[in-house]
Amino acid sequence: AFAARNVKKTYAAITVGNPGNRVVIDKPIGRHPVHRQRMRVVPDPSAKNSSNRVVRGQMMADAMASKPPSQLGRRALSFVDTLAFDGKLSVVQVRIETGRTHQIRVHLQDRHTPIYGDDVYGLADWNKKLSKTHGVQRPLLHAARLEIDHPMTGDHMVITAPMASDMIKTADTIWPQGRDER
Repeated sequence: AFAARNVKKTYAAITVGNPGNRVVIDKPIGRHPVHRQRMRVVPDPSAKNSSNRVVRGQMMADAMASKPPSQLGRRALSFVDTLAFDGKLSVVQVRIETGRTHQIRVHLQDRHTPIYGDDVYGLADWNKKLSKTHGVQRPLLHAARLEIDHPMTGDHMVITAPMASDMIKTADTIWPQGRDER
């Protein structure tokens, strides 16, 4: 089911900033060329250069052909909805169609709304504040819901997991009335 992409995966996250509502992020993810443990959104080869011109033709073909597959990236598709925003932080719901390494963290960082507490892709000054005020030293990202058809019976299964208390406490400061909806 996972390989066939017949699984619906929904996450909750707390982000710095507001990623928006009904946002579709369809950007390939690959390894960072220098920091090999990190992932990144791979630049679009059809994007405009600093002169605002699209680089085309043989130059682009040569550039793409010389890159190893790991630098080309693999398709990654995320759907983001902001549930609440207090002017600084957001409680968001993210559904992913693909399951790339660090996909949600990388996609949200690319939108300049990183996950609160993320030491790899987040903002160091915000993370220090989270640690100091709430004692949280982890990314505030939660696998909330998994939907899958049972491999033997075909029955549709929905598996949910309660949010951890440290994340609930932070979410409550952003969205106190949302406790029943999380």
